[in-house]
Amino acid sequence: MKKSRNFRLACVLGLALLLTASWASAEPWKFGVISDTQWTKTSDPANQNPNSCAASIIKQIDQQFIDAHVKLVVHVGDLVDVGSQQADYTRALYAQDLYNARIGFYPLRGNHEAAHGTPPYTGSGADFKYIYPQIVPGYYEGLNNNTPGDAASVADIPDAVMSSNPPADKTGRPFRVGNNFSAPDDVNTANNSVSYAFRYKNATFMLLDQFNAADEYYTSTIPAQQQWIDATLSRRPANTQAFVFSHKNLLGGNHKDNLLGGNLDSLYALDPLAGKDPGDGFGMDLFKLTAEQLQTLTDKQEAENNFLASMQANKVKYVISGHDHHHYNSIVTSPDGASHVHQLITQSDSSKFYTPGLPVSDNDVPVEQDLARVGYYIFTVDGPRLIVDYYADDHGNWQSDDNYPYGKIDPESYPLRVTPTFNFVKRSTTGYSLNGIEKLVAKGESYALKDDTSRAARMECCFKGTSMAILSGTNGSTATTNYGKSTAKAVNTGWSPKTHETTSDILTLWGMADLGSDGTDTYVLSMSYDHRKLLPVQLGSGLLGLATKDEDGKWVNAVDNNFGGEKNFVKGPWNSSYELGTYGIDLKTHTAWAVINHGGDFAVAGFRHLPIFSSGGH
Repeated sequence: MKKSRNFRLACVLGLALLLTASWASAEPWKFGVISDTQWTKTSDPANQNPNSCAASIIKQIDQQFIDAHVKLVVHVGDLVDVGSQQADYTRALYAQDLYNARIGFYPLRGNHEAAHGTPPYTGSGADFKYIYPQIVPGYYEGLNNNTPGDAASVADIPDAVMSSNPPADKTGRPFRVGNNFSAPDDVNTANNSVSYAFRYKNATFMLLDQFNAADEYYTSTIPAQQQWIDATLSRRPANTQAFVFSHKNLLGGNHKDNLLGGNLDSLYALDPLAGKDPGDGFGMDLFKLTAEQLQTLTDKQEAENNFLASMQANKVKYVISGHDHHHYNSIVTSPDGASHVHQLITQSDSSKFYTPGLPVSDNDVPVEQDLARVGYYIFTVDGPRLIVDYYADDHGNWQSDDNYPYGKIDPESYPLRVTPTFNFVKRSTTGYSLNGIEKLVAKGESYALKDDTSRAARMECCFKGTSMAILSGTNGSTATTNYGKSTAKAVNTGWSPKTHETTSDILTLWGMADLGSDGTDTYVLSMSYDHRKLLPVQLGSGLLGLATKDEDGKWVNAVDNNFGGEKNFVKGPWNSSYELGTYGIDLKTHTAWAVINHGGDFAVAGFRHLPIFSSGGH
């Protein structure tokens, strides 16, 4: 019995080490996200955007994906503006640049594909699966660069466009990206919807199509898919990522219809005293609703509770959507208050933009908002860590559609209905780690937090238990949404194993910078280190301390990356009188600390320069 118990214990420990190794050994890889590639006007003086497809924007963003060496691209819907077979086939042809670079392309229907037009485009589900065979579970699943041969004749792209901005010619053979494809077959068949999921490397991708056969706005098939959603996410391999995509939002800024259906305002003639529905019924006077209206809201809230509970239980950190034509990162809480998830509404890649407005639910806490820019996203999967880089044009306020004005347009630089050559810049970097924690910090609140839970106990990685703490600092951001709601900071920690250069595990810290800035509020970061592996000359001499990486990826003193401040070493613990640039070692607690104003990767490591010593301390 004792031998059997020891054998089982060895197996468990071996499995833990194997899982740890899978995290550690997985090479980082990237995928891209693009959204709402709609050309919204029939006028196109440059002859670049056929059949309501914003090809002039698509080609520029696809080149960014190619340059970034992403493995696949997800499109979160509204690939065209006017849903039709001709438009859908046209959009498929403009994915060829990605295929030629051996990048997979995985689209999701939006409302403009699903049932747009009069009469509704009810054949869109079948057409979508035909023109993108890679999304259909079965023989062709994952097989990209396999666009059917009749696509060009159906698309019938005008000669003027073929002369100025044609789709790329096909090169190379079909190739597979992803495996283990699945779909909620009963729902897809009954409603002609096109949900699907697949795995790639250490991640599961789930693309949720909510649309009925002939409805684009008011209903949702997600409740009928919930069992498939739960099973697909819960059965994925342990210690892997999961990303859920939808076209409509959990709670939109401009659109109040959402993933779980229309809002009450769009479905009923409400008593004005009931108030406006922000999408989840928050703030409404329920006593002013009829029994039918109240039942509709109750059913929707139950579906929202179930969906968000599934996301939280299955460690889905982001639900990524389009539809609202602006960049918006927020935290959405379920109506019952029990679950929450980040929603990332992706920036417009079309010739129109939307302006968010009231009412908004208190169940939606804004983190970042960016309006009226063309943009895209690159996600980097690095074991348990996920880094989200948001890029957008540096000009902003460009549009090609005078029916959707936003801000002031410079007619010389950006004439109407002519797409410029965009200069894309990084607007923000956010992220999380499955082995870290998150703290939501409202305006004026303290950043203070501690992450010292044993990672080995969580069975997510097997670090020795390096601890970190933010000892001081306050969210001093003045950023607000366009409707005046203050943004919060979603501060996330993540861990990677120590290297031969560090004497602690490596901490990644996200979420403290404002949109468009690399700097943060001033704060104090402390990390523990393994004093048993250090030489006496390193301890307390200023030759070892809190380190971060420079532009070349080398470990340097963390205060070297500060914006301002004076470098000053202290032998001893931190106290509140120390200013930006002060750093030190506390020999009693075996911690290194620094007063800094930037995020990034941190560890305790040695320096190759002599410090400037301060009096005080031990």
